[in-house]
Amino acid sequence: MFLRYLVALPLILTSYVGVPFVYLTLSSQLFRRSLPGGTSRSFTTGFTETFTDHIGGFWPVPVALVLFAALWWMTTAWPRIALLPSAPLALTGLFSGTVEKTLLAVAAPAAAWGLAWLAAQIVSWPLTRDVRRSAAEVVVGLRGEGRLRVQSRRLLLDKLPPPLHKGSPVGRVAIRFDRIKHVEAGAVRTAAQWRLANTSELTITPGPVLRIIGGGQEWLLPVDDAEAAARLVLERAEVRGKAEPRPPMDSRRWTSAKHLWELQDAPVLRPNPQKVKHGAHHMMLVLSALTTAMAGFAAFRMFTGDWTFVFGVLIFGGVALGTVLSWGSIGATQKLTEENPRSPLDEDPDPHRTPVTGWSPRPVSASRSLF
Repeated sequence: MFLRYLVALPLILTSYVGVPFVYLTLSSQLFRRSLPGGTSRSFTTGFTETFTDHIGGFWPVPVALVLFAALWWMTTAWPRIALLPSAPLALTGLFSGTVEKTLLAVAAPAAAWGLAWLAAQIVSWPLTRDVRRSAAEVVVGLRGEGRLRVQSRRLLLDKLPPPLHKGSPVGRVAIRFDRIKHVEAGAVRTAAQWRLANTSELTITPGPVLRIIGGGQEWLLPVDDAEAAARLVLERAEVRGKAEPRPPMDSRRWTSAKHLWELQDAPVLRPNPQKVKHGAHHMMLVLSALTTAMAGFAAFRMFTGDWTFVFGVLIFGGVALGTVLSWGSIGATQKLTEENPRSPLDEDPDPHRTPVTGWSPRPVSASRSLF
């Protein structure tokens, strides 16, 4: 895995640092040429000057690098982080009124996203033994809607169809590795509908299927290579499964989960077309990073003699602390609901039961019960 990250790191640096400064350099070159009698410098000279002039004040670059360092294992986040430095620059270029800058504005975030995506692919594919046993997130696509994200400590299903109940607090479900009881590769001969614990329904098309039981849930996932996916889940669960205690059942963090439990047997009056949005609370983390930088600047000015900046330290520091605490609380509540869409007091489904009509298990070598 070290060599994979070693190859991916230059792509990440190019995506997060190189692309925005290349954009600034080319944009500056186009501006200089548009002036009467304007001349252009060499690209290397322009890039060096642009980097020197802007690196201290262009905050999205260090924020993106810090986020990458914090989420080094979450490969699906890398392309989105890449947009943090490039997208604001591109947005200004779209309103420049020139064709060259418009094309440049479109190309910059696309290049940044593509380089980060390629870095993620290098780290997570192909599925060798070191990848299966590592912490790096691996994405397994499903036939139809949805995808399975094999993460560091859990399995996560996202991009699912809208929950049938509009009141469902989560559009994703998860199972921690330490709570997985049974993993099985199989197949179905006829199409079927499979309802997940958040009330989303997957369409199971005929073909290979991955069956996972644990945490009170049972998943049937239409995966093209079910045996390889089963091997990935089993090996990572064995190596990286780590117990994490739940909060007491009277904790307020269970409020969303308990609401979801009440929806399990509630009738569906009309189809729900709206998906549950996720990730909005991450803006609090970005706001916290910004206000922390402002508080640091105010502290610097305060200690250089201007004591009126103490109010800036208190205000921006308070906002930074408040937003990061709110971000952590909302994230913990959402994670708890995703991992417990059914009550922890419920028993796990019986792995010997036939889940849907037309189900047939694959050879025993690709299946395993973890009871």
